[in-house]
Amino acid sequence: MTRFFSLLLLTSLCACKVLVPQKYRQYISDDPWKHIRLAKEGETPSACDSMVLMYTNRVLHPERDKILGDYIDSTGATRPFLLTAQQGQWVLFPIGSVEEGILSLPKRNLVVYAEGMGKNFVLAAERAFGVSEQYGVTVVMMDYPGINPDYGMNKNFKFSQRNSFNTALPLAKLLNELRHDKEKSSALQEVKWTLFFHSMGNIMFKRFLEERMDTLANEPLFDVVVLNAACVPQKKHNAWLVRCALGKKVLVHYNKQDKQLKGAMILTFKRQLGCRPKPPLAGNVHYVNFNLLVGNRHSTFVDVTGRPPIHPKARTYFQQIFDGSTPDYKDTKQFGKGWKNVGVSLR
Repeated sequence: MTRFFSLLLLTSLCACKVLVPQKYRQYISDDPWKHIRLAKEGETPSACDSMVLMYTNRVLHPERDKILGDYIDSTGATRPFLLTAQQGQWVLFPIGSVEEGILSLPKRNLVVYAEGMGKNFVLAAERAFGVSEQYGVTVVMMDYPGINPDYGMNKNFKFSQRNSFNTALPLAKLLNELRHDKEKSSALQEVKWTLFFHSMGNIMFKRFLEERMDTLANEPLFDVVVLNAACVPQKKHNAWLVRCALGKKVLVHYNKQDKQLKGAMILTFKRQLGCRPKPPLAGNVHYVNFNLLVGNRHSTFVDVTGRPPIHPKARTYFQQIFDGSTPDYKDTKQFGKGWKNVGVSLR
């Protein structure tokens, strides 16, 4: 997100997009939509390189090249799409329900996932494909507008915060649909389920828990719930995190030197949970410090072009998480003491 903040600052100062350096064009360019199309009537997914389920509240423009826009649909509509990738061509298949999509995806461990700031639909989908391919899992992404190409840094920060907050209700709807599907399907009960929120994606989850939007039963729907590099205030976080009954295990991944979350602290005047969590801690949560592996970087769970690769130990750790298992935090070969004794440190 540091590069992203630099980009947004640059775009806020520039009078036109042509002045933005080439390496940042992906954040504001509509060019990738030339390689994405809506499925034709009657068309069904065929053998493809990869497939993910995108559950989105973006405004739909079926008549445009840019099919899904940069704003939340004002009608409150949410739409599930199967997105397939084959030889550089993406095809969006509108589907009637999450259940229809789930039954079309490979029968592998399931990761339900929300991204953070700076993601147009294309970048969000690239992350979904990345997690699916790198960890051999089926991905359902709760997608929302995380950047507007016409805004500068401060406005985009607030834009993404607000949109994640306003996606809490669609998240509740998605989770309820998934619970219903799991109760009906023995195949879904046989695989492991992980709920994963990254950065500002945690805002929707915080609101979900604080406002008790869950019409879900108290028993866990997921094997593991992960708050990764959470861009939410750490103060009194225990008050809402103790309400989380969705996971058999709940994990908070933090990094005391995270530059992006330090930037968020400057903009919000609030210490962020994913940077330096402090007592009182939530008794139902495992806190894991990533600082020894990532230094001052923001996160390390998926490979991204142009960035340092995932540390091998972090990759092994996340493979465990996405396989629905909990690492042995007492294993001194893998873990040491956490920052100021908050949980453990991955090393």
